[in-house]
Amino acid sequence: MDSNLEEVKKLLVKLAAIANQIDARSVEAVRRIEGSAAALDQGRQRFNASAEQFVGQAVRSIGEQAHDVIVQGTGQAVRQFNAQLQRSAASAKSSAETMREQHNLLARAQSMLVWKGLIALIIGSLLAAGGSSYLVWKNMRELKRAEFGADILHATQSGSLTRCGKDNALCAKVGKSPKRAGMQGEYLLLED
Repeated sequence: MDSNLEEVKKLLVKLAAIANQIDARSVEAVRRIEGSAAALDQGRQRFNASAEQFVGQAVRSIGEQAHDVIVQGTGQAVRQFNAQLQRSAASAKSSAETMREQHNLLARAQSMLVWKGLIALIIGSLLAAGGSSYLVWKNMRELKRAEFGADILHATQSGSLTRCGKDNALCAKVGKSPKRAGMQGEYLLLED
């Protein structure tokens, strides 16, 4: 039982270490995704600023006739690219939120695992204590039986208990004035 308890303890320690490693990795992954999302958002903003500056310079240099065509074409491209960057940033933020939720679920699972391990240790301890108590009780009964056997051996060796008569029946030496025992005096005490 002690080896099973030790194995359970070792497994609990290993599981707690694995859970801590997974927890640390989850936190690091969430931090990296959030950082990437922020960097992506900053890049999008810089690109928007650079693109708008480029569009302004291009429009001024080409002239009034091409002005409408260039503004529409580049504006549409910038809007499409901006929309794509916004979708990417939103996807990265969604991934970060999912990782945060997974981290929370893992933390709850780790907590449940610790509680289950604690309960298993308590139950194992109670079973071990109960088994030990049973063994003590059983050994005490065996000891009493052994003492009774020793008393019979002593009575036989001292001659208080022997075989006698024609039938070689079991006889007890009670003395000339025997003493009685029991609730109703149904037993005679042997002489030593």
